[in-house]
Amino acid sequence: MNPTLPADDEARLIRAAQDRDPTAFAALVLRHQRRIRSFLAVRLRHHHDVEDLTQEVFVTAFRKIDQCHSDGPMEPWLRRIAVNLLSNHRRKFRATPVGHGEELLASLDQRIETYCEGDREVAALDALQHCLGEVEDSSRRLLQARYEQEVPMEDLARQLGRKASAVSMQLHRLRIALGNCIESKLQSGTIEPT
Repeated sequence: MNPTLPADDEARLIRAAQDRDPTAFAALVLRHQRRIRSFLAVRLRHHHDVEDLTQEVFVTAFRKIDQCHSDGPMEPWLRRIAVNLLSNHRRKFRATPVGHGEELLASLDQRIETYCEGDREVAALDALQHCLGEVEDSSRRLLQARYEQEVPMEDLARQLGRKASAVSMQLHRLRIALGNCIESKLQSGTIEPT
């Protein structure tokens, strides 16, 4: 299924799915599953959680397909389902914070949520990748160590021969700079939605 089909084709598929045509619903799943999976992947740590919640989004969508309006795009409706399921998942499996990693996720999530309408989120994620590419190597290595490899703050400080508070402040400044860079690229149109 081509994800760039015209809106009237999507409206036709939604109406057919509401009439309980399983082929039409399968076509809608194929059309939207990559974006919904990506939407969840940037918000969840474990691949199996992403896959489980993606599947749950479409099971819920199938059960509630009559609530989907065929006169508009389906993706925002699917994202609302995903956001609700993600909130429930986070409440149920709330991890005990062990450092400041949640700050980056919260900060970037908040900024990306601003651009969560349709293709804007994909543009925000593209902007984040571009912005990370513009960060100097030592800062990028620090971000990767802290947020990808989840190196504890105290260990980072020890490795860098600095106080943990100084490293925490540097990470805070990098988060702000990344957020500002993302906003700037999106507002200037430097990154076009795909």
